Amino acid sequence: MIKRNPVYGSGAYRRRLRMRASLGRVDVELEDSNHGFRLHMQHDGERVTQVVAETRRHPFVTCAEAVTRLQTLVGADLAADGATLRQRLPQGANCTHLHDMALLALAHAGEMPGFSRSYDIVVYDEREGMTEARVDCDGASIHVWQVRDDAVAEPVAHAGKPMKRGFYAWVSQHFEGMPLEAAVALQRGYFVAQSRRVARLPYQEWPAGADKMPDGTCYSYNHDVVARALRIEGTVWDLTDKPELLLQFRQRP
Repeated sequence: MIKRNPVYGSGAYRRRLRMRASLGRVDVELEDSNHGFRLHMQHDGERVTQVVAETRRHPFVTCAEAVTRLQTLVGADLAADGATLRQRLPQGANCTHLHDMALLALAHAGEMPGFSRSYDIVVYDEREGMTEARVDCDGASIHVWQVRDDAVAEPVAHAGKPMKRGFYAWVSQHFEGMPLEAAVALQRGYFVAQSRRVARLPYQEWPAGADKMPDGTCYSYNHDVVARALRIEGTVWDLTDKPELLLQFRQRP
């Protein structure tokens, strides 16, 4: 039986995402309460020439296997549209987070050397039925949403819009450029933040199969992988009061 996290309601989920471009290369880093990844993409100005990823912290023993799936991007046209790139790198067959990081690297491959952008995401535990989710870009507030029952409650302009299925359809109509990118980053954080509600302990009793997630939710939840996807001890950290640890990739909080 899944146990409620006894401290849920008094803390927050945190994530930091940073992109940096140099000549022929884009580096993307992500760390949150549950994950720590680095991705390095090289290109010749027209096509991807190399993709390397580091899996520093992840929930299952199988997550690191997904790195090999990124090699399908080698040779990809940097000018290809998003739909074409997602066909080449289908989300369900990949680690969700490495997938998103790779698409961000592709999106910023054309930036001038020296380009840098950082997103800070915080999703506060639900209180009285409401959750606050916010994202800052380089220290400036971009979106602050109050969420109830997985739908935006405030701001009123977006009231009723979904935070899960159907999310991209509406944000892509309301935002573009950096605000759209920030919205997608915030939604990913909101999804992972729901894991704070429960305590999957002892960890040995919670392999991926015990989560009952739909087939293809991510690499480790695929039917041909999930039976091997054992949970790793100590990978979930409470960073409520420790935002300074994000992107430090420490072994322990």
